[in-house]
Amino acid sequence: MHPARRPGPPGAVVQPQPERSPAVPYPSQPTPLSSTGLSARPVVLGVDLTSAGARPGAHRARGPIAPRPFDGERFLHLMRTADRGLLDFVSLDEGFLLHPGRSQVTGRLDTAVAAARAARVTAGIGLVAAVDTVHVEAGHAAVALSSIDRASSGRAGWQAVRQSRLPEADDAWAARVELGIRSVTQVWTGRPGSGSGAVELDAEGRFRVDHDGIRFAVRGRPAAGTDDALPQTPPPVVVRVRSEASAALAGRTADIARIAVGDAAHAVRLRRLVRDSALSAGRDPEELRVLAEVYVVLAAERASARARLELVEALEGTAAMGDGLVVADTPDELATLIADWTTAGAVDGFLLRPSSLSSDLDTITDRLVPALQHAGLFRTERTETTLRGSLGLSDAERAREALPTGRLLSA
Repeated sequence: MHPARRPGPPGAVVQPQPERSPAVPYPSQPTPLSSTGLSARPVVLGVDLTSAGARPGAHRARGPIAPRPFDGERFLHLMRTADRGLLDFVSLDEGFLLHPGRSQVTGRLDTAVAAARAARVTAGIGLVAAVDTVHVEAGHAAVALSSIDRASSGRAGWQAVRQSRLPEADDAWAARVELGIRSVTQVWTGRPGSGSGAVELDAEGRFRVDHDGIRFAVRGRPAAGTDDALPQTPPPVVVRVRSEASAALAGRTADIARIAVGDAAHAVRLRRLVRDSALSAGRDPEELRVLAEVYVVLAAERASARARLELVEALEGTAAMGDGLVVADTPDELATLIADWTTAGAVDGFLLRPSSLSSDLDTITDRLVPALQHAGLFRTERTETTLRGSLGLSDAERAREALPTGRLLSA
């Protein structure tokens, strides 16, 4: 089965999505990459390694798909490969699994634990972990994130998620996630003795709880002369954008917005919604990075990449590819697409989802990144030591002002 193709650069393949409005025709001949100096703001480039976790068994029309267990050594090798490619960050989404299951998943690997372990074997790449901000108590979520930040010396990132087995309207999802973000943010920005209702830590890592209730009141007593044990700067917040409600949420609370779109016109619209929401919330829109998700199948020749994509579709279907852009082509053509979208202001960068973690991640590191470097769109060395610095985001004080504060769920 050949996937439907939108008008666009050779190899840009997008899965059929009838619910979307027709795409604006993409230039039939993409602008060739040329060698220039490094742009004022380099392209942000991340890679999603969620599929490095275990894979549950499944059965497709063409036959069964065997379960795959989690391999820690393989995972760390992939992290080192992404770090070698000077990528901005690695993302571990909520689907990161520890044990393969069939009808039910028998175990879930804590993304924060995995990211903290990867911090020990990487030098400069950001580590973005999905942490549930609704079902996990705010203090515990903050401590989990701080463990990554300490282990990596400031390279932690946080994707706010709400884990649920039941479908949920996007506006309801956004409202719940925003409460979680505000709760965890207040833990980070609160201070012992401030009466803010935050769950805080003393110098020995113990929880201090303040609570004012109808039936009782509790005041935690901090150790004399100590400050809270959390790092001073909150990690960058990542929000997945699926609709106007989540775009508004990203504008109010996020540093990075992940969008899944099939064409540049849709990306422009969502990016504008996010930036307008940021402006309405009193934030600087330039302090936001909007990244488009793209499922990539890369090969030295276009025909080989498309053949691999068709094989993946036949064996595993299209569900794993997601709702965003699907590109089966050469690294040079993908670099051209990245240049076109970022130059046109559709996005600030891309979050790549490799179809084959081994071969496609190697191709991203060894072929795609050099092509972007040659065009002056990507760094040739690391000059920043934190994820905020790598993304070109503000310093600690401005970062605190950018995030909202509000009533804690745990108060």
